[in-house]
Amino acid sequence: METVTIDIETRSDRDITKSGVYAYADSKYFDILLFSYSVDGGAVQVIDLANGETIPDKILKAFADETIIKQAFNVNFERVCLSVYVKRNYPQYFRGYEENYFNPAGWHCTMIHSRYLSLPSSLAEVGRILKIQEQKMTEGKALIKFFCVPYQFDNDEPEFHNPLLYPDKWEIFKAYNRRDVEAELEIDRRLSRYPVPDFIWEEFYIDQKINDRGIRIDLQLAQNAIALDARIKAELSAEMQKLTGIENPNSVYQLLKWLEKQGYSSDSLGKEQVAELLKTAEEPVRTVLALRQQLAKSSVKKYTAMTNMVCSDDRARGTFSFYGASRTGRFSGRNIQLQNLPQNHISDLAGTREIIRSGDFELAEMLYDNIPDILSQLIRTALIPKNGHKFIVADYSSVEARILAWLAGETWRMQAFARGDDIYCTSASKMFGVPVVKHGINGHLRQKGKVAELACIAEGQLVLTNHGLIPIEKVSTDDKLWDGENWVEHDGVIYKGEREVITYEGLTATPDHLVIHRNHYLPLSKIAGKQAEIKGIQKVYDIRNAGRHHRFTVSGKLVHNCGYGGSVGAMKAMGGSAMGLSDSELKQIVTDWRTASPNIVKLWYAVDNAAMTAVIQRTTTETHGIKFIYQNGILFIELPSKRRLAYIKPQIDVNRFGGDSLTYEGVGTTKKWEHLETFGSKIVENIVQGIARDLLCHSMKTLSGCRIVAHVHDELIIEADESITLDYVSRKMAEVPDWAEGLLLRADGFECEFYQKD
Repeated sequence: METVTIDIETRSDRDITKSGVYAYADSKYFDILLFSYSVDGGAVQVIDLANGETIPDKILKAFADETIIKQAFNVNFERVCLSVYVKRNYPQYFRGYEENYFNPAGWHCTMIHSRYLSLPSSLAEVGRILKIQEQKMTEGKALIKFFCVPYQFDNDEPEFHNPLLYPDKWEIFKAYNRRDVEAELEIDRRLSRYPVPDFIWEEFYIDQKINDRGIRIDLQLAQNAIALDARIKAELSAEMQKLTGIENPNSVYQLLKWLEKQGYSSDSLGKEQVAELLKTAEEPVRTVLALRQQLAKSSVKKYTAMTNMVCSDDRARGTFSFYGASRTGRFSGRNIQLQNLPQNHISDLAGTREIIRSGDFELAEMLYDNIPDILSQLIRTALIPKNGHKFIVADYSSVEARILAWLAGETWRMQAFARGDDIYCTSASKMFGVPVVKHGINGHLRQKGKVAELACIAEGQLVLTNHGLIPIEKVSTDDKLWDGENWVEHDGVIYKGEREVITYEGLTATPDHLVIHRNHYLPLSKIAGKQAEIKGIQKVYDIRNAGRHHRFTVSGKLVHNCGYGGSVGAMKAMGGSAMGLSDSELKQIVTDWRTASPNIVKLWYAVDNAAMTAVIQRTTTETHGIKFIYQNGILFIELPSKRRLAYIKPQIDVNRFGGDSLTYEGVGTTKKWEHLETFGSKIVENIVQGIARDLLCHSMKTLSGCRIVAHVHDELIIEADESITLDYVSRKMAEVPDWAEGLLLRADGFECEFYQKD
């Protein structure tokens, strides 16, 4: 026996979509109903555990045998559930490790294999795309709800349907369980010609151990935050009702109608609109708007997610998804979404935290004017180390900018990083040919260098139009744009030069670009905070006068547009005038930026040419240490680490402007499998992100002796005793793997007694 392919059907009183598999299986009401398996691709066997059948001894022994491959689609679910089940029912066969789950070594995941090839994360979707005959049965969803979810609770005890009472349904459910294994076997057979490298499985094992380990939750803080939020929300709502007489103070429509009766007109209650109204508002409108601002901030979803995911030992597990971004291989989050936590700017963070944690709500209301904002800023602090330990939080400094400079051979940028210089000063010095020192000689030129961060959208970002998704640089006035409410006309695209851009939640733009976030316009940099991924310099564009609301949808986000004609006018409107820059200076800065980073521009075009040549000639090309390999209908981009990025069914198409462009099939911004278009700069973006991901995994390996409990983009969170120091962690993270010789890495961090943003 070399491989066992597995699928199980389970039940629990906990909602797995909210709790995740660890808390789901941690419940005393958890049980496995059906266990289907195939040994070495043979006939599928179905074990009816709910009706007294048992798992064969040879299979029970295989679970703890690292030399036997156990595989499933989303194998984390099977491994965790079987760990709990075997430990409870067959303790003689359980041989776990530190975290009381079967060691992940030897457990392979067909879903990860699919993601490695840029296929979807759904068994049904992968089966559909591969056109396999053993399709996932559509009856399964209803049967899972029927047998696996409580149909009622009697004195808090969950009641489940008894399979013996519904034999016909149960037989269909058994067939469904069998079919999933058959589908997994066929998917594995189809994908076997493109095996996942062993080093990727080693990274997967590290990810699984981090998920198994989990991170401790301060339940007292989380529960009190939820209780205080409910109290404050009730008080604010009651006060607004008293002042306005409206039935639902949270209704934007009702509040707008009330404001209209008071003589104040607005088309929304976004942050900017409320701030504008407050300039002239008199009582009681002023107080009502202030209350509205606090209610809009009130949200305890993250605290609720923590309490949903926490296991009986107060640790939340399973918060990370390996290869969550299949295009680049980066990790993504689950449920709590640690990649998207609010920042903290409270001066006395520990003191404020303790007041909320203690439940002294009267003192909190006396000290703080805006309780919802305080609770939002304290979310990070609900993550704590176990007793006798500390957190070491360390992350790479400007890692993607460093990778881009290294790949492109942009020597002056690499030298600036090596010296630890202020990159804006160095950029300005390069642009203007004079020394620039922050707050010193020619310091005023540093601001001119920062004009490169003025608001605009990166080349290749997809704008939602009435003709489909179109890269921003290719949008024409014939295309109507979606402004969140209607299809609207606009005055055309503006090219705004080459700028430093960042990426957050799929949107790549300059840090200043205004994005609607929780009904407010905020700069992308402020929304992203430390989670922003620096993308280096790219061509950027904006769109003029997109409808009466001056906004459009790009990369799934609703963003503000430029309301001024011409690129110079746009730059002035976004801050150029405030810096004292003339029109001619602004035009010159565009040229200076292009001139200052010629190797980055060359990299974009070289990558575009290498990718297209590989597809056209069905061969292998190489540029800047990156290989482009066409193989059996897939374009593989081999990174320096030897990990490959996959582009399914690539071809060269004629775009709507008559030029050639590279297209492929994949999961787009619509979350559906579709035909996608890409460009040299976009491919470089994926390459840089992919390399950053490989560096993080390298650090996880070099720090394997440390208890890594979480990671956020390029940051590691380690639960450490006094023997582990920040200096040690920073030095290990700065170690460059052999495949990245010449890359300059630096890691910075801090120690803390609860998680926070430094």
